[in-house]
Amino acid sequence: MSDRASDILRSSKVPRAEKAIIDIPPSSIRNVIRAAGGVSAMAITGQLILVATIPVLTRLYSPTDFGVFTIYLSIVNMLGAVAALRFEPSLYGVKDTGQTYVTAKLILLAVFATGVLTFLVGQVFLSAAPAQLRHLVWLVPIGMSGAALVETMNCWALRAGMMRNFAIGRLILPATMAVLQLAFGFARFGGGAMVYAHILSQFAFLAFIGLQILSWEDLRGVVRAPWRSVFDKAKREYKFPLFDIPATLGSYAINNLPAILVGSFFGAAFAGYLGVATRLVTGPIVLIATPLSNVFVAESNKSSDRGHMLGVARGLLMLAAGLSALPILALGLAAPYLVVPLLGKAWIPTAQIMTALAFMGAVQALSTPLSEVPSLLRRQEVRLVVDAARMVLVFGPLLAGAKAGWVPIDVIYLMAVGGMVGFAIKTAASLYLLKRDIEPAQVTLSSPYPIARKQHDEAPVE
Repeated sequence: MSDRASDILRSSKVPRAEKAIIDIPPSSIRNVIRAAGGVSAMAITGQLILVATIPVLTRLYSPTDFGVFTIYLSIVNMLGAVAALRFEPSLYGVKDTGQTYVTAKLILLAVFATGVLTFLVGQVFLSAAPAQLRHLVWLVPIGMSGAALVETMNCWALRAGMMRNFAIGRLILPATMAVLQLAFGFARFGGGAMVYAHILSQFAFLAFIGLQILSWEDLRGVVRAPWRSVFDKAKREYKFPLFDIPATLGSYAINNLPAILVGSFFGAAFAGYLGVATRLVTGPIVLIATPLSNVFVAESNKSSDRGHMLGVARGLLMLAAGLSALPILALGLAAPYLVVPLLGKAWIPTAQIMTALAFMGAVQALSTPLSEVPSLLRRQEVRLVVDAARMVLVFGPLLAGAKAGWVPIDVIYLMAVGGMVGFAIKTAASLYLLKRDIEPAQVTLSSPYPIARKQHDEAPVE
């Protein structure tokens, strides 16, 4: 790989002066492929480990155990996505180190406040929760806070150009959870052990990535950041909580709330079937499409030229189609022949669900690389409208089918069709913004590799 093509893959240990003078040429599809491959290699390995353990986990845990874990994970994914009040993406547009510390302190304040609030709400409704889910009331606030901090560290790493550290972290998170779930399963710790493994994997990720990308100077900078600057930052970035929270809740609800609703309508075991099917079908999305989204963010931070961003977007869509969407369709069609040998006879309904979800997953794979376009262009209101439409398309058929008394598989097929249309709308909206948005993108940073580390000769923190 040439020096220029591998610039995006450089470690955080590259000297600051060298980073400031790197001459990055306009991206070509070849460079994008190389960058995507290098950045996502370890993330792909981690997800492969996670997927490879499923045949063993389905023999160590019952469908009900998977159902409880799926419900917990769905709740944590939705609440964790907004636990920091969506201030994490604002790190992308920060132009100096002092404001990076201010933003980080604002995020920590938001995570603490929402975590405490969630715990208190859980205590109020504890008696109304099903007996098998009551132990989740105190685990959900921990899981959601951990998810928010994980996302914050990912944004920090991308903001600072530390792509290699970011990719290693993407390996640690799923691999640690998979290994712990296997260990707890062989030790017969019970179905709740799947939840504990998830939380412990978050701590492992935060410990590793924190040691890699943060210094004591960074920690002192965050602690010393003036509270007045923190509150001023919150006022300036009001669009993130105002528009991103409902939009993000809608987006995450589309991916996670169906499992909760299916569990309530048809039982925890069926939620487990859906959870395993979703994990298998979305594997190529996590392996390929999500890292492509990270590449798009990094490429956009290099240049705000709209032609550059649109060219990268088109290249990534081509990659997502060939490397993610088509494999998902193939997996869905082959599911009836694969599930019993891999998972066992108890998981036969999973095959039908995988076939239903494959069509929605293929379109989702195309949408994922461009998912950050509204945030990068500060057009959160567009994202809100699009995700509101997607919620209607997904939950309308799901609720209507359940109320009409249809069988679960038919309900899921109907939901998948609505989701497929919704993701197509989301992709079209992102491309429209890149083509038609009049204002220039506000993502240009001070250098191709902005560093979130304060030099001794820099001005004091505001």
